[in-house]
Amino acid sequence: MTAPRYYSMRRLSPYQGTVQITELPDFRAVTSDGIAWRVQFLNQRSRVTGHAVWRADGGGNLIETAYTSGLIQALQNHPPLPFPSQDNLELWLLDAREQKPLAILASTLGRIRPPRSVDTRWHATLAEDDSFVAPSLAPESGAVSTSHIPHSQILSRCVQKAAGPLERAQWFRREDDGSGTGLHGCRLDAAQVGRKLEREAFPELLLREKWEVEREQKLVSDYHDWQAPNLLTHVRLSHATRDRLEHAACRQAVKLYNVRHFLPEIINSDLLNVAFVEAVIRRST
Repeated sequence: MTAPRYYSMRRLSPYQGTVQITELPDFRAVTSDGIAWRVQFLNQRSRVTGHAVWRADGGGNLIETAYTSGLIQALQNHPPLPFPSQDNLELWLLDAREQKPLAILASTLGRIRPPRSVDTRWHATLAEDDSFVAPSLAPESGAVSTSHIPHSQILSRCVQKAAGPLERAQWFRREDDGSGTGLHGCRLDAAQVGRKLEREAFPELLLREKWEVEREQKLVSDYHDWQAPNLLTHVRLSHATRDRLEHAACRQAVKLYNVRHFLPEIINSDLLNVAFVEAVIRRST
């Protein structure tokens, strides 16, 4: 029997957090909370022929047969969460001025050849999702807001403005030290293919955090705070960044509780435990 492969990946375009994956030649099981696993049945032609749900408490609808028993054993005996991150091929939108990484667009497994055709449009949220509200864009006390534009759209426009009218994007192979080697992309100069960028050239989170306009910088910070529960599932975060994100995530207790199994490190354990208790109380009411 082929040994199962366990790994994690980010869900991007737009960003939707991290998933954990268990893979066998005929199956792939994916979970976004560490509890319910969506099982995909694979074949040579269409890759995916259907799906079912497996849960450790037996609440899913995956039936154990001679065909599925190997997958069920792999799920019952999976290593501790979170699994190692393996999506080290990253597609970055480049800023128009310096041609440096501005916003991450996509990622894929290092063993896969990244596609030639790419979407260079960055989106802050899923379509029709207007739940991102930036405190920095709130009207001053006593004032009435005259803007009806969702804050996610305002942020997307800021990113596209920094990218320029003709967006450029490039795939990078990231190394364990955070550096990256440039591969192919969209509208690149020949000299950019093969270039080596150090870790400092890549945004630590989803977007570049240093902006010339203070309003834009605060907006990006608000966005990262809003994404804090999911961002805490990432590896290679600095101590200061993880500390900041933990405080922001505790203001979204339920979202943080949903990804509690995926946190590779916790700095403020007492603070997070209080948030977890709050989430349990909210979920039970």
